[in-house]
Amino acid sequence: MTTKNKISNVFFLFFLVVFCFSVLEYKMSRQGKRRIFYFATLDSSDIHSEVRYEPRDFVDTGTSSIQFFIEELLLGPTTNRYRPVFSLGTKVLFCNLSGDTLYVNLSEDALLEKGSAQTIKDGTEFFKMNILKNFANINTIEMFIGGKQIIY
Repeated sequence: MTTKNKISNVFFLFFLVVFCFSVLEYKMSRQGKRRIFYFATLDSSDIHSEVRYEPRDFVDTGTSSIQFFIEELLLGPTTNRYRPVFSLGTKVLFCNLSGDTLYVNLSEDALLEKGSAQTIKDGTEFFKMNILKNFANINTIEMFIGGKQIIY
């Protein structure tokens, strides 16, 4: 084997190793599942969306994908031109999926309608729309605020 062949083989092997490590690094650093959040605008009834990515792994936090989504939704939009679904400060007290029904209990802060938040009725409609569009396995959502069921 000539010196040129040895050098080209070493170069090819080096390139192959670098390529494999790059692919591995890409797969490891890739973002989690893409979720779309829907919010109303401040000045009209138009609906706009925001894209966010959930973490790839919930093992460390002990949070389910649905609960993480709800907590992100309650944080409100990242754009100040959109309305939050409920008043800022609203928290998830309880979140349980039983079959195709999701049971969610929110803190009483959802009743305050302070700031630019939507009304409770509009907020619950947007809340349900967001969950139903992002989770195909959920067909029914039972909502509670402060332990009392919301019925519209």
